[in-house]
Amino acid sequence: MENDALSNDPLNPPGARQASSSMPRILVCLDRSGLSETVLSYAVMLARATGGILTLFNVVESSGNTSMKSHDALVWELKRHEALQYMDQLLERIERLDIPVDAQVGEGRAAEQILSFVRQHPVDFLILASHGTHGLAEWSLSSTATKIIGHTPSSFIIVPATPAYQHTQQESCVRRILVPLDDSLRSLVALPAAVRIAKQQHAELVLVHAIEPASFHHYSRVARADRKIVDTATSILESVAQDYFRQIAARLKGEGIKVSVIVTPRPSSVDLIYEIVASEDIDFVVLAAHGSSGSGQFPFARTSTHLISHAPVPLLVVQDLDREQMSRCLRKRRYDSAPTKRRESMLDDAY
Repeated sequence: MENDALSNDPLNPPGARQASSSMPRILVCLDRSGLSETVLSYAVMLARATGGILTLFNVVESSGNTSMKSHDALVWELKRHEALQYMDQLLERIERLDIPVDAQVGEGRAAEQILSFVRQHPVDFLILASHGTHGLAEWSLSSTATKIIGHTPSSFIIVPATPAYQHTQQESCVRRILVPLDDSLRSLVALPAAVRIAKQQHAELVLVHAIEPASFHHYSRVARADRKIVDTATSILESVAQDYFRQIAARLKGEGIKVSVIVTPRPSSVDLIYEIVASEDIDFVVLAAHGSSGSGQFPFARTSTHLISHAPVPLLVVQDLDREQMSRCLRKRRYDSAPTKRRESMLDDAY
């Protein structure tokens, strides 16, 4: 347990990325489908919580054919006109809520255009639905969402495109926010965003920590006395963790936030998170991209990777890697996944 974390302010943990400006930019990905519009109320919520500015982004898919016939060019122009009209309507709706907002219309492939915008502009948060134009499918995320999430250096919110979130309300209503934490400083980077949202929504924070017990019991050669030592160590860890997270909760309560703490032994933190979401009326989850088990070699740690693909409620993943670290991570992942001959060729080219 990294108790040194308590000497730092949990609302400003070491390693937390700073917003790029006094007004964080929130990129809202839309494809003009009813499914993608599930993100709007959460975009408004985040803008109010962070004092950010919204950028609505819609991509008009093009055929990629440079020798378009006149009929194809006319169809394209009509699509672009419809997109502009659609964005104007959304701008009017959001401006009525007194939130700074602008809009962008791109042309090409959605994932490529969105990532290009993120690379060229300081985007602090990105918001998208799990599915869009092509509707719900057997995959938990659409191919476009998967590409964007896997390559963006920004923190992001994923809203499940399910009937529960297909509503017409202009603003979301979040009452209980689950914040999974472990014993690392890295996991604390999720707290500042969670606190801002909790304050804006008058919501309760539920801090959860799973103590994964040592799995020695199935080894028949471990002596009974040694097993008791393991059980005692697990009990001590639970007591230390309870004290640690109660101290964090006390500091948050000092900020006027309602907080509850759940610390319990569990073989899997992921299983515990799903259990609490189902049993404790959780309607939003905020967690760090990495924790004690994660490294900068991958965009996300094990727990966040699983939740990104399967979260039953809207999920905010706070990325602790900066743009350069994320770029190195993605380059390494591309290299590691390259065929052996290609890698050898790359090495030859380097000398």
